[in-house]
Formats: sequence, structure tokens, C-alpha cells
Amino acid sequence: MGGKPFPVVMYFIPAALLVMAIVNLFLGGRPEPAQASGAMVQNVSVIVPPAPDLPKLKNVADQVFASFVDNSDRKQLSLKLKPGGTLAVLLDEAGVGRVEAAYAIQAISKLFNPRNFRAGQQLKLVLEPRNDNKSAMHLVSLATRIDAERTILLRRDENGSFHSRELLRETSPELVRVQGTISGSLYLSALEAGASDAAILEFSRLYAYSVDFQRGIRAGDGFDMVFERLVDEQGRMVRTGNLLYARLMPRKRDLKLYRYQTPDGEVGYYNEKGESARRFLMKTPVEGARISSSFGRRKHPVLGYTRAHKGTDFAAVTGTPILAAGNGVIERSSRFGSYGNYVRIRHSNGFKTAYAHMSKFGRGIKKGRRVQQGQIIGYVGATGRVTGPHLHYEVLKKGRHVNPMTVKLPTGRKLKRSELAAFAQEVGRIDDLLLHIGAKQSQLADAKAKDKVTES
Repeated sequence: MGGKPFPVVMYFIPAALLVMAIVNLFLGGRPEPAQASGAMVQNVSVIVPPAPDLPKLKNVADQVFASFVDNSDRKQLSLKLKPGGTLAVLLDEAGVGRVEAAYAIQAISKLFNPRNFRAGQQLKLVLEPRNDNKSAMHLVSLATRIDAERTILLRRDENGSFHSRELLRETSPELVRVQGTISGSLYLSALEAGASDAAILEFSRLYAYSVDFQRGIRAGDGFDMVFERLVDEQGRMVRTGNLLYARLMPRKRDLKLYRYQTPDGEVGYYNEKGESARRFLMKTPVEGARISSSFGRRKHPVLGYTRAHKGTDFAAVTGTPILAAGNGVIERSSRFGSYGNYVRIRHSNGFKTAYAHMSKFGRGIKKGRRVQQGQIIGYVGATGRVTGPHLHYEVLKKGRHVNPMTVKLPTGRKLKRSELAAFAQEVGRIDDLLLHIGAKQSQLADAKAKDKVTES
């Protein structure tokens, strides 16, 4: 009788162990209750990786573009636009059908006019063979850099539709002040002092209306300018922004100019009296040139006898841009006897200007077209009866040739009395910037000098 309970006990023990295991499974992972006097706080250590550097716009564009090349049938091409070529021609030569190319161009046009592409513009294409015609190609994607800040990407979706988007490079402006004295040329002196090409070009254009850079500038004359420099996230220069202030001191003259936007939205440069730097005609319609022959009688270098020279000759390298001296309408743009490639512009107030011996004409420069002051109308060359590349420049007043360097011309815009108060306020703001930038540059110079002393 005493041995019968044993099987029951043996049956009960495994069941009890099973129940305990289940209870432990659900409760064992729970945290132990906190002490009654403390809050339920858990300290956690988190390792945060350093923030990565912001990617360059080019790298982003390359990565996005590379993602389109995802199978072995696709091929990538890097092409440049040929002189006189168009995007349509480039796509046609790459094997893309005309209809598909038209849709692609239409999509790009939403962001950028393809007609503004210049010769040498680089475009990257991804192509794949068409199923119905292996010799023809589908355009999968296209990428091109428009300028230092913009890249355009185009892609074709599964339905054959094209979509374009724009990658923008974020920039922020910095103010730079460059001062110095001229030794040799303004360009080289300003470049050595730290000015950018674009800032020097704008500076030179402003004073081209009132200063003869060949005869009115001497070694030792001073210059001063403040311009914006746009930099990217890493602090690297992307491009030059606006020129805010310019000062030239030729032959004891002091010529200051301030950038100012009038209430009607026109941006210009004015002296302290509110008079525009822009004149009716530019004195020097070609950049970086020297006067090689003046207006008046001279011995002709080709014909060998003395005759009237009805203009001013500017010697410059072949291909140097020639600018319209003022606003007007083109009367002639063609080959013209001993003048070679020739352009004549009709201005208001009975004035005309003529430009001869060009190597080629500017884009769209044809008879009847209207041009703006400073617009490129052609390029220096040696066509016609010449001994070397130069621009022959004439000014006619009511049909009579006059000296381009001495003729009295109508002045440009003068601010109205009602505008002078706002202009004076802007002048004061820029003058304050000059003081601030000057003080900051002095501090940096002192810091560098101390560092050199410490190193030595």
C-alpha cells in the first residue's frame, strides 16, 4: 500500500517544473523594480559618429547620374557641344531619335534654355539600345553643369516621359576689399593685390566711360574696390558677386562710385553727387587694348602716304571682345572693302559708331538688330587692309567724323532730387562697410605679424 503514491509524485514534479519555466520566460527579462526612494532612470551611453562633410555638388550630381547606369546594355558618353552646334544635333549624332530628343529638350527647357548652351558645353549621356532597333538608342539620362552653382539632371521614366531637376550649390557672400597702387597695368596690379578677374573687369568697365586708360593712368595712381565673393559650405570661392564700391585716383583726381538700385529697379553706379558712371558712349570699346594710332592725319602703314585717319586704333590680341559703345540699332554688319568685317551702329542724338577689321561678328549681330551698351558685337582681328590685329573705331556726329577720345558726349542718368535721400543712406551704409572691413583686415594683418614673430 505504501508504494502507490510514488507514481503520482513523479507525475506532478515535471508539470511543476514546466509551469516554473513558463513563468520565468515571461518575467525573467523584466528589469528589477527600482528602489522605492528613487525614480525609474536608466543611463544609456550612445556613440554618435561625427557629422560627415557636406558633399560637393559635383559629387552629388555624379552619384545621381551614375545610378542611372545600372545594367550592362547601357553606355555612358561624355560629349562637348561643337561650334555652331545645338543640343538637338548632339543627341541626333548620339543615336537618339528626333521625337525622343524633342521631348528631352522640352523637359530641359523648363529649367534652362538649351539655345544658351555655348560651344564646348560638356554633357554626360546614358544611352540604351531600343528594342525595335538595336542601332538606335534611347536616352536614359543627361547631366550638364550650367555654371559654378547649377547642374541640370534629366531622366526618362519607365513610361518614356522625361523629367528634369536642378541641383543648386549653396553659397554665402563674403565682402572683400582690395586696395593698391598701379605699377605697370591696372589689371596686373589689382590681380596681385587680391582682386578677381570678374571684379577687375567690372571696375575697368565703369571707368571706361570717363578715363582714358592709355593716357589718363600713371604708375603710382591708387585704386580701391569692395566686392562680394560667394563661397560654398567649405569656404571655397565659387564666383565673384556684385561690385559694391569703386575708387580710382588718376592724376590727383578722386573718382568714387557706389552701387545703387533706383526705385524703378535699375542698378547702376553713381558718384557722390548722384551722377551715373555710365555715359552716352564708352571711350574704350575694347578691353585690355592700347591705342596704336590716334585720330588725325598720319602716314598710312600700308599705302605709304599721308592721309586723314578718321578713327582711333586699339591694338589687341585676335579674338579680344569688342563692345557696343552705346545703345543703338545696327545699320551695317558685313564685309566692307578695306575695313574688312565691319559694324556700324546708329545711336540717338545724331551719333553713330563704327568698328572695323573684326575677325568675326558677335552672336546675333545683324542689320536691324538693337544692341545694348557693353554688348559683344564682334572680336578683334586683321581683316581688310591692315598690318596686324587691331580695332579701328570711329565716332560720327551728324555724319561728320570726330575724335572718339575728345568728343563731348551727353551725360548719363542723374538721380532726381526725390531720390537723393535714399541714395545718401546707401552711400552711408557702404562707407560704414569700408570702415568695418578695413578694421577687420587690420586685425588679421596684426595677427599674422604676431604669428611670424612667435615662429621666429
